[in-house]
Amino acid sequence: MTERTEAGLVRILYPIAIKPWLAGLAKRLGLKDQKSMLRTLELDTMGSTVWDWLDGHNTVHALATKLAEHYGLHEREAEVSMSAFLRELGRRGIIGLAR
Repeated sequence: MTERTEAGLVRILYPIAIKPWLAGLAKRLGLKDQKSMLRTLELDTMGSTVWDWLDGHNTVHALATKLAEHYGLHEREAEVSMSAFLRELGRRGIIGLAR
């Protein structure tokens, strides 16, 4: 789930991936409600811009090229930044990457 902050930035709410034994403990402690099982990630201006570009059709290279043009970055710098950003979103389970 995403929402916009007052500043227009993207805030992503995503479920916490927990091990089954920890889920049982959380349930016994009364932490199994919707809010306690979500994490929040607030993106900065650049991250919010890239988030808006994610449509499931662009390649990482195409997104990096667009980032370089939009922010006046060197293409290699944009590729490294884009790869790291998408890898982090994937690590958190927010997006999936296709080959």
